[in-house]
Amino acid sequence: MVAVGVFLRTRVHQCPAMGREMSKESAVWRLLCAQPMRSPRLHVLTVVLALAAVAPQKSCTRHLTASGSVALPGRGLALAWSPDGRSVAAAGHFRDSATDLRYDLRVVDVGARRLVTSFACHYWWVIAAAWQDNPYLGEIIAEGGGDHAVKLWHADGTGSTACKSRGQFDESEGALQALSEINGWTTSLDFSPDGRWLAGASRDGAVRIWQLEPGTDQWRVVRLWWDADAGNVLCVRWSPDGRRLAAGDRNGRVVEWSFSPATDGWDQATIARYADVGWDDQPGWFKRNPAIVTRVPLWTATGHKQVWNLRYSPDGTRLAATGGDGVLRIYASGDGALVRRLQGPRAAAQHGLDWSPDGRFIAVGTAAATIDVFEAGSGALRDTLVGHADVVTAVAWSPDGALLASTAGGPLISAALNQEVNGPDMTVRFWRWEVPASDT
Repeated sequence: MVAVGVFLRTRVHQCPAMGREMSKESAVWRLLCAQPMRSPRLHVLTVVLALAAVAPQKSCTRHLTASGSVALPGRGLALAWSPDGRSVAAAGHFRDSATDLRYDLRVVDVGARRLVTSFACHYWWVIAAAWQDNPYLGEIIAEGGGDHAVKLWHADGTGSTACKSRGQFDESEGALQALSEINGWTTSLDFSPDGRWLAGASRDGAVRIWQLEPGTDQWRVVRLWWDADAGNVLCVRWSPDGRRLAAGDRNGRVVEWSFSPATDGWDQATIARYADVGWDDQPGWFKRNPAIVTRVPLWTATGHKQVWNLRYSPDGTRLAATGGDGVLRIYASGDGALVRRLQGPRAAAQHGLDWSPDGRFIAVGTAAATIDVFEAGSGALRDTLVGHADVVTAVAWSPDGALLASTAGGPLISAALNQEVNGPDMTVRFWRWEVPASDT
């Protein structure tokens, strides 16, 4: 009898949906916990009734369900799907003593649910990743983190089996190009839809745009926006049409700029000047050249506490942002009008974020170790997924929308966890629809 009571208390604590539908004031709870058991027969009947009430609530999910997990060699902090949906790149605080792979990015074979490739080796953690079938370079993975470089890899590269030296970057392992001289951690990366550019957010308050298209300035920073008031820029994203760029920072702001290569890019002289600036002199260079590195945005929104993540809707008309204040805000892209404010069943900071490819759903990872799935149109809470044991830092829908991947390594940037590899949840988890999303 006590075991059943403990079980019910645990389920109410873990599952907000159950907490609503089966509170301590429910008839079943009162029958179990408030009434003395006067006979063994009544005792058995009570247990049966209680378990029958609980059985439909085994999971907080009503539409998505757990579909396996893969162990990581550390705390996962970023995810990026391959274009074909067969693999996921995972980045985080990784260090594998068995293979001598340190500060690397891992590729997960989704079908086999196992790690297959490691791209190594940085001087510090990798916490940003992006994957694209690029029209100029083929299928590539970009990753960056706590050192002064973003690295581009051929996705079909063999990867590394050992870190022979820190900073290792071998063509034989799939290395394509290192984009160096970055001041501060790279916190987020995103390829432009046409493949011409790579945008990167950094803790130094800058958003850098590198040219990937072959030409005189290939691999160079061709435009940069810097804002001393940003603190750390935590996320950056291109709009689906490539005409706008949005960023979120640690001081709680969402900013959106227009972007046209013809009018917004630097001239050749400025590109060449910046290319000669070392990483340690960049903050001073920014301050000495405000006209070059600043630009008036289309709009700015404030009040998030920290903007841990943002994503454009697939049609580009809306921009969603998660914040440390626990509120998901959806803006109209282009003018920043607030369309909707959404909160999950628990008051918790929101971290991971992604729109489903069809634009119908928004998945949000929270500091309560849950994933809230909202209907984008109505704002209704569709599911609360439980199973992780730490802050859900990243969520990502597969290209076909059939699977949701998630990882929970804690906050993306944390002084308290900067040295930590091990955590309570070192996995990538997968969630699938109970029935096809088109039928829900």
